[in-house]
Amino acid sequence: MVARRRFVNSLSLSRIAFALLFVVCFQRKASLLYVSVGLCVVALTTDVLDGYFARRLKVASIQGRLWDSLGDKSFYAAIIIAFNAEGFLGPLISWALIAREIALYITRILFIEKLPEIEKIRPWTNWHGYFMYLTIVLGLLRMYAEIYGLSFPIHPYMQASAYAALAFGIASIFYFLKLDSIPSQ
Repeated sequence: MVARRRFVNSLSLSRIAFALLFVVCFQRKASLLYVSVGLCVVALTTDVLDGYFARRLKVASIQGRLWDSLGDKSFYAAIIIAFNAEGFLGPLISWALIAREIALYITRILFIEKLPEIEKIRPWTNWHGYFMYLTIVLGLLRMYAEIYGLSFPIHPYMQASAYAALAFGIASIFYFLKLDSIPSQ
């Protein structure tokens, strides 16, 4: 049981290493762009697999959910930092998105005993995630366009997507804070 749980948690935590590599590799070089895309695919795959294996191997736990969330937040922060470094996202939206990721992680820890109520907030966090994925895809497309000298008007869409992710992310935190008024079960 311990080995299976360690395996699943290792998948979650591997995203921290992938995040570091993404920050290093996200540059205006075609070969490194492809590595960056590959890192995004591998990180997404580990995110899907850790949940799948946790359920399949019957080792799902609150601790595992927190490790999974840490892996996710690390990779999101790395992407935001890399996009900011290349001028794809401004400092204010970058800071706000990272602060949201930290705040969400902390609120999940604070309200873990209210897990059934937390699941009711999932639509807000899902929409945040969808817009973050869109921001990531648009950022990768923008880098591709810049490397190959293509002129696509990607920047305004990327900014709009990042702000939408932030709006849904802030809404999810407000809903988490409302949980404080719900008695624990």
